[in-house]
Amino acid sequence: MFHRPSLSPRKRWITAAACMAALCGHASAQNFTMRVADSNPLNIGGFIPGAGETLPDLSELTDGIKGSAIYGLDTEAAYNSNLFLTETKEESDLSFFFTPWIRYISDPEGGAPFSFNVNYNPVARVYMENSDLNGFDQTGDVMVTFRGGKTEITLFGLYNELSGTDRITGDFVEGSLMTAGIRAARQLAPRTSLNAGFSAAMSDYGNSTDEGSDIYTTYLGAMWDASQKLSIGNTLRHTLSESDNIGNYEAIALLFEARYKLGERILLSASVGPELGQGEDNDSTVRFTGDLNMRYAINERLTWVNSLRSATVPSPDETNYMVYDVRVATTLERQFVRGWLATGLEYNLSAYEDVGTVATNRGDEQNLSVFITYRRNLLSERVNFDSTVRYSFNDGLVDWDQWMVSMGVNVLF
Repeated sequence: MFHRPSLSPRKRWITAAACMAALCGHASAQNFTMRVADSNPLNIGGFIPGAGETLPDLSELTDGIKGSAIYGLDTEAAYNSNLFLTETKEESDLSFFFTPWIRYISDPEGGAPFSFNVNYNPVARVYMENSDLNGFDQTGDVMVTFRGGKTEITLFGLYNELSGTDRITGDFVEGSLMTAGIRAARQLAPRTSLNAGFSAAMSDYGNSTDEGSDIYTTYLGAMWDASQKLSIGNTLRHTLSESDNIGNYEAIALLFEARYKLGERILLSASVGPELGQGEDNDSTVRFTGDLNMRYAINERLTWVNSLRSATVPSPDETNYMVYDVRVATTLERQFVRGWLATGLEYNLSAYEDVGTVATNRGDEQNLSVFITYRRNLLSERVNFDSTVRYSFNDGLVDWDQWMVSMGVNVLF
């Protein structure tokens, strides 16, 4: 949860902006169903940046002025060998994406008692073989922070439109996600802090027959600095999920929290524990839940990033089912003088848990992706070239495989 982020407020904002921009990508739509379970999509208070989120210093863009806007244009061409994730009669397509963006930060240097950040990214998509899918998506977020001597309060909101084939439903989705919330931290003693928060997230599948869901998350926790390197604590979290497919589903989790930092070389963050869930049928289920993240700088140029995350959401296409999803990802990053290379894999296990009378028994879904990404500057730090090759295959109700190849140029004006 929220506790003494290692990144400066300015670096945190740039990292969050990079994460938010990534949500606009066509590949992200494959995980549309699971994104509604993320109660902190802007990574507020993030202790560890994820793979590829360490960005260059942009201080020259602000010139030390309190309040700065930066803007740019991202362009991408992508080949998809199996656009609709089918087992037979696969349909490939070549698509193009154009994303102008603008980001404003009121306190680029950090430390102000009041600050706010705003991001906006419209996306135009063009398909060569499926022109009926052409259209526009948009993503925007706002984050407002109040800082006192011992207290920090952050309000945030995110609206995200996504288009693509969802791996859980197998349907092409033109939907939207909306998340809003408040997070607060209070320093009670030199080595002890209290943190709390609330968020509401809503998903909408647009014209699809799939049902969206509303998820409300409340938490209260405390952290204690055992040493300069280690902090430990506990968090009590309550989650209420609502959907026309399941009614109401409540869950309470007791999470063990740990943060470990050995210089800039090793960063470890854990928030894991048991969760008790109960639906309207009054049957209870106990499961493991939480997040585990590790970043290890092997040397100055080589970094190993790992993560484990679990989430539970109402099934959008099955009645009286919850989807319990576990994601494991590992990435090896190599930094060059003017470029960056990353390769890794991502595994998702989606288990269907019945919370009432079901018409058919639904088996688990297993999905594995292997990828390699290369990024480098062109001419200057303001122009970047990005390319990714990803192979994915799924074992479940529908067995499919897919190749995705993308190349793009990003310009910072």
